[in-house]
Amino acid sequence: MVTEAEKGDDTAPSSGSSATGRGQNKLASVLSGSFSGAVVSVCVQPLDVVRTRLQADAAKGISRSTTGAFRVLIKEQGVRGLWRGTSPTVARLAIGVGVHFLALEFIKDAIYNFGSKNAGHSHGHLSAAQAFCSGGLSRGVAAAVTCPVTVVKTRMEYVGTSGVQYRGTVHALRTIAVSEGAAGLMRGFWPTLLSNAPFSALYYMLYSDLRRRFQKEGRSSTGVNFVSGTVAAIAATLATQPADVIRTRMQLVSHNGVHMSPLQTLKIATKTGGAKALLVGTVPRVSPVPSQSQFMLTMGSPRRG
Repeated sequence: MVTEAEKGDDTAPSSGSSATGRGQNKLASVLSGSFSGAVVSVCVQPLDVVRTRLQADAAKGISRSTTGAFRVLIKEQGVRGLWRGTSPTVARLAIGVGVHFLALEFIKDAIYNFGSKNAGHSHGHLSAAQAFCSGGLSRGVAAAVTCPVTVVKTRMEYVGTSGVQYRGTVHALRTIAVSEGAAGLMRGFWPTLLSNAPFSALYYMLYSDLRRRFQKEGRSSTGVNFVSGTVAAIAATLATQPADVIRTRMQLVSHNGVHMSPLQTLKIATKTGGAKALLVGTVPRVSPVPSQSQFMLTMGSPRRG
């Protein structure tokens, strides 16, 4: 998901006292975004659990609708089962937002410095290509750092992956490290990267461009942020859904005890389920986007720019 802190600011860095105030504003934005993001994550965790269940079941040849998966989960695990994996979800968000924000600011500063020497930007704003690169690279760094927690999150959401009962995030990390080594903690690294970096790249590019266009029309900032964020997030989600499906399969499913590569997993998925297999779980992944954007605006993180 995209927190308010991750939306960032596409204006050039300033200096002196204004830079200090700007830095404090950004820190407040990160803290506000992390808190509001954690609240939203807890609220929409059932959709993440359903998405994981749909994708894992599809790998076994079981096809269900989103509502069907909800019913099965409640029948098998009760309502509490819909919140499995909440602790690693919150942990991943807390770590990811901080890493993403720091990487984004570093990359943006590098782009501005390079652009100022080569006339690569105009009017103190990132171009669409610059926004795409900065958003993608920063999210890629965050995805790489949080990959072990993502593995834990996915496995805790789907209890059918093994007979192991994880007592919590730390216990899960230790158990996987002992039984599978470092490779187990980084399982599905490449599809994780391919579902996160392009998502953020597309999101940040579309969000920045749409917001700039709407602001020129004199629309209210609240409406502009909401519409821009929602449209950008939905488009980026749809574009990266196949990589998300491959990630889930790699982190959960093995074939005769052997974990497949991303390409092998892709081939098996399309061979057994066709192209539509790469879109399994789209509905629960897209559904919370409008409410997430609205909640972030309601939380009211500090104004930027």
